[in-house]
Amino acid sequence: MAELTAEDFGAFFTDVHGQVPFPWQERLTRQVLAEGKWPEVIDLPTGTGKTAVLDTAVFSLAARPDLFPRRVVFVIDRRIVVDQVYERAELIRKRVTEADTETLRQVHDRLADISGGELLGTAALRGGTLILDEWTKRPDQPWVVVSTVDQFGSRLLFRGYGVSPGMRPIHAGLAGNDCLVVLDEVHLSRPFAETLKEIDESQDFGLLPRRFQVVEMSATPSKSSARPFMLDHADLDNSDELRQRVEATKQAELVVGKPKKTAHEEVPPAVLKIIKSGLDEQVGSVGVVVNRVRTARETHRALIDAGYDAHLITGRMRPLDRVQALAQISEAVDPDRTRGGNGLKVVVATQSIEVGADFSFDALITECAPVDSLKQRFGRLDRRGNYAARTGRPAQAWILGVKSVIEAKTPDPVYGESAKATWKELERRAGSGPIDVGPRSSDLGNFPDDSAAPRLQAPLLLPTHMQAWVQTNPVPVVDPPIDWFLHGIDNSQQPDVAVVWRWDRSGEALRLVPPRTAEYLQVPIGAVKSWLAGGAEAPVSDVSASGDESDREEADQANPPVDWVRWAGFQDGPQKISLGDIRPGDILIVDPKRGGITANNWDPGGQEPVSDLGDMAQLEYGKRATLRLDPRIIPAPPLPTHEPEATTPSERISDWMANTVDLPDWAADASNELQEGRYDIEQIDATEFQDSYFILVQRAIDELTFDDSDQSSSFTGTAVSLRDHLDGVGQRAAQFALRLNLNEAVQEDLKLAGQLHDVGKVDSRFQLQMVGGDPVKEAMLDEPIAKSLLGVRTRPQGWPPVRHELSSVAMAQSNPEISATAHDWDLVLHLVGTHHGRARPLPPIVEDNEPQTLSFQHGEHVMESDSGGLVDSPLAIEMADRFWRLVARYGYHGLAWLEAILRLADHRQSAEEQNRS
Repeated sequence: MAELTAEDFGAFFTDVHGQVPFPWQERLTRQVLAEGKWPEVIDLPTGTGKTAVLDTAVFSLAARPDLFPRRVVFVIDRRIVVDQVYERAELIRKRVTEADTETLRQVHDRLADISGGELLGTAALRGGTLILDEWTKRPDQPWVVVSTVDQFGSRLLFRGYGVSPGMRPIHAGLAGNDCLVVLDEVHLSRPFAETLKEIDESQDFGLLPRRFQVVEMSATPSKSSARPFMLDHADLDNSDELRQRVEATKQAELVVGKPKKTAHEEVPPAVLKIIKSGLDEQVGSVGVVVNRVRTARETHRALIDAGYDAHLITGRMRPLDRVQALAQISEAVDPDRTRGGNGLKVVVATQSIEVGADFSFDALITECAPVDSLKQRFGRLDRRGNYAARTGRPAQAWILGVKSVIEAKTPDPVYGESAKATWKELERRAGSGPIDVGPRSSDLGNFPDDSAAPRLQAPLLLPTHMQAWVQTNPVPVVDPPIDWFLHGIDNSQQPDVAVVWRWDRSGEALRLVPPRTAEYLQVPIGAVKSWLAGGAEAPVSDVSASGDESDREEADQANPPVDWVRWAGFQDGPQKISLGDIRPGDILIVDPKRGGITANNWDPGGQEPVSDLGDMAQLEYGKRATLRLDPRIIPAPPLPTHEPEATTPSERISDWMANTVDLPDWAADASNELQEGRYDIEQIDATEFQDSYFILVQRAIDELTFDDSDQSSSFTGTAVSLRDHLDGVGQRAAQFALRLNLNEAVQEDLKLAGQLHDVGKVDSRFQLQMVGGDPVKEAMLDEPIAKSLLGVRTRPQGWPPVRHELSSVAMAQSNPEISATAHDWDLVLHLVGTHHGRARPLPPIVEDNEPQTLSFQHGEHVMESDSGGLVDSPLAIEMADRFWRLVARYGYHGLAWLEAILRLADHRQSAEEQNRS
């Protein structure tokens, strides 16, 4: 295979994006490949194409997979930016997959070679998720992941928001190993930067390769001693386009609003006045950036009422709604447009577009904010310098001094006193003239320290913190919260929960059409509780801020009717919970009649029923199409009937699908997808949520439904023999370890753990479950099976009381000759005992009143154990002691990585066995 060098990067970049890279982008790639590592800090001005670090990361991995991590995680604490950076990642993935040029073919072949055929994957972590993190599917596959601080940080700290306790080690192991973390705009995420730094410096990988690095992108990094990568004179001299961006002229005027009680009352009329009388005639797009979601909502409503073509963009939107909204403004905010559009378009937004968002407006109106936030907002004004070049005049901006903020007697919940201090300094500097707000402006430099946004510090990360968090299942009684380590020491921090609107919240409906991230709306937990309780609207921004605790506490006492459930995953299903039971990262399924969305954005006062996007979200996810034939979702679908008819449900549904012409576009797409393959018809009986109806479900394998339960992993209907499954998992785990460049001893121990992990399934009670409780079918088995017969159902009380992975450990320990084949017998036993995410560190051992003697032959060695003797044995203490020895040997994340390798080999083997059926 031909060698890739830094000289090939220009061709790679051009083949992906259709344009040559900037000089700094090629220079960074040369430096990374020459030094075999990334610079710790990258300091580049806004608008200079910083997200091209993703291109360098993918190219470097293809060129030197022995040095650079397989997972590239771009972390930025803005949801809109997550989406836009993901679009760049997805374009890179698409072009590498197409491989229609020589250079792209080289990159394609090298990435496929290091992962056994799997190509580059992309993922966006915007909100909590239980099963949707496809980036956790394989440990050897290259991935570009774009994430918020909450989502990546919680996973790194073994407390993944929305991740079940059993799956947390997989997420932590992949986040903390073989991973390049690019933390963008560090000034927005300084506490997490400090936490990342401490984790990076304390990582002890033992015998495992160290491929974990953190890169900070900021002019004010947390690593003050690091030498930053920056633009140099040659970069500007050799690129007219880059020079135009950096030297674009922009000016701002200060405007004081008329006094009102709140910002959401004061800002709308001030914005209307500027737009009516202050705009240059060549302005085609105006950005309006405010500090609260409600202010944005009210300003948008005022503009619509005044007849303007206005659009609302905040971070408090469902991804599917956001896609639709961004499509409507894409042309107007395209930074590469060379002239104004047809008519004036106004985009009202929150802090969600402050950083990273590749929007460009001809004019900008911003509510006053801390000076560092203002600098970021002005980065969305004439982003390429095209307006100034076209008109010969500076791009226009206005800074609104909102009286209720700049004269407030109490600190602002979002910005404290910094917005007020910024306004005071702006007034002093402006005098009677405009302020230069261009990229090289001195007017926005050297502001007083109290003008910057509040900068919180993370607590000192102690070994005791990590020792608590690494205990994932069961969680220790003393479990330190992770919030401060992500966002800083601040009692007002409000983590998010995800809200999903569904008409049918029954367990069966949610298992067939599970919640997907494309339909999640992320909202601070305090604001959600206040809304569900019927209280006053809690202030919500797109940065960390407090909710209105007084309103929430008063409403909590009202005992509102519960019309929501928490989605707890495939094993536990939906759970009815009270307000007090809602936790960070929860996924709440809410009745659409409750409202909560206006103009595609969060609005707790909105009364209109919210659209149910469940089936559209399945299409977006791309694994399995569904269509719920519920009259509240689909017009005039065929319904179940108990009357004798000449046609079957299948015939009626087929006829309806062939002849219906008035379906919404997404429903038509789902119907076409279903008709192109095979699908099952599931009848949902009448419940408290709805009358009976049908759900159409495409027959497709989604291995991400394999969680930590026997129900999900064993009931595949494939009747795979236990011996074949054990051999397959062992081989696959060894292959993963080989591709990950783990040493030969670790490869062999992973293989042995795979060959032993499920031997406890020989228990006759487990086997009886695999055949649906039929003793005759069990007696007819030629040998024990690892996967169920087709179509069988379990009996809740039929499982053996002792979990099969614990029986597997006891059986493996019974024969010393097997232990002699291992390099690290402790590791093998631990991997066997934790392959369903339990026993970290305490195993759930219970008494077996009907004990059995379990026996299985591995090669020439027979293993045997009495299931009734475990409760009185030292097994629990031994497993806990072994856990801590291995943590010391391989590190917190290293041990979790090894667990992930075995467990994902098990998942992949099960999926392929099911595909072969």
